[in-house]
Amino acid sequence: MEEMLRKLFEANPDKTTIVLKGKCSDCGENVKINITSTSGRFGLQGGALFKCSSGGYFIKCSDCYKIRPKIENYRKAKYPHVHPFV
Repeated sequence: MEEMLRKLFEANPDKTTIVLKGKCSDCGENVKINITSTSGRFGLQGGALFKCSSGGYFIKCSDCYKIRPKIENYRKAKYPHVHPFV
């Protein structure tokens, strides 16, 4: 995951924050995650981002993440394979 985020910032060197948009994999609400590059790491605000084994990505809103902080069965997720890079 960190490598993907690092490449995203390398491809956009003029950006200090990158915004990802998608639908929460649990509730389906629109989610906007602000990602900032910090010293060697990344800060996410507004939700959580998950990578699944098939190579796709899931987003969870902050509320759903608080209730269930992981993707338990990505094949049965209500909104699978969200492509959040908009």
